[in-house]
Amino acid sequence: MAVARRVLAVRAWPGGVADLAVRMRSAASPDVAGAVADGDLVAVYAFGGGAYVAAHDVAAAFLAARQATGVWRSVRFQRQGGFAIDDWEPLREAVRDLLAAGPATRAELGAHLAGIPALAHLATAASTAAGADTLIKPLHWWGDVCFGPPRDGQSTFRLLAGDPRWPGPLDVDDAGRTLVRLVLGSYAPSTTANLEHWIREGLSVPARRLAGWVDDLGDEVVRVDGTLCLTTDADAIASATPSTAVHLLPGYDPWVMVPGTADASLVAEHRRPLATRGANLVLHGGVVAGTWRRTDRALAVTWFDEAGDVPDLDEAVARLGAVVGRELAVTLERDGRAVRPSG
Repeated sequence: MAVARRVLAVRAWPGGVADLAVRMRSAASPDVAGAVADGDLVAVYAFGGGAYVAAHDVAAAFLAARQATGVWRSVRFQRQGGFAIDDWEPLREAVRDLLAAGPATRAELGAHLAGIPALAHLATAASTAAGADTLIKPLHWWGDVCFGPPRDGQSTFRLLAGDPRWPGPLDVDDAGRTLVRLVLGSYAPSTTANLEHWIREGLSVPARRLAGWVDDLGDEVVRVDGTLCLTTDADAIASATPSTAVHLLPGYDPWVMVPGTADASLVAEHRRPLATRGANLVLHGGVVAGTWRRTDRALAVTWFDEAGDVPDLDEAVARLGAVVGRELAVTLERDGRAVRPSG
């Protein structure tokens, strides 16, 4: 799915966010949930411990990079999940044995572990997602499993081994360099802080290791005015003209979440909590200019005072309406003051 690859990763939760993020960028109506269920995309635990949807090779890169800290070896992590380091390899083998027959729910995983004396103490943690799914997350990071298709409203997990689209285990540093290329290919020009937000903070990669990955790329990367981009994209970025387009994006959209809500060139500092908490955002020229909310056919847009005059919203509203299958009636406010939309 080309859009999913271009944005790199989209939040899998809350439900519908990934579909909306992708559909708002596509002339077609891609079904992200269906693509995950069919195995065309993968859903995995990744950034900040949350679940994300991505193309197989992109997911393989950021999951391998996630291994850089070896956080599962820490006493705190083991205590949170109620396991010991010696449990890992037997656990991985037990999970592979269960999932060889097909996707399984947490309850089924817990029942399977309960039947293995050496692993029975992990059954409750596996079946209840105890400690924010601490027991399961490293199995994602190692590329053993991903989320499978939901069953009766319950999450399932499936094996990645045997999936012809899965590239298999990657060297951590090779994956890190690939990840830097991917981020710069989709979100340049990027500052070091942008890279650190998604890779260092999101994947817990040590700052020195991330800096080493950037340095390793050598002439593949060019630095201009404190930002980085791929050398192959430098001329196109330098000759690009500013956009005045308006876009209505769902909460947790990668346009903001990859570079980070702390980037004041994207989100005004006093608006950061809105973006961080997952408000639906209005972009004007790529910058957060407001928020929106929809109830059936009613669309309420709040335009921020610092964003200046309200532009024509018709095209953006029509796009959202086409995606959700509704003709939308718009009301417009400016930080609490009702106004008539321009255009």
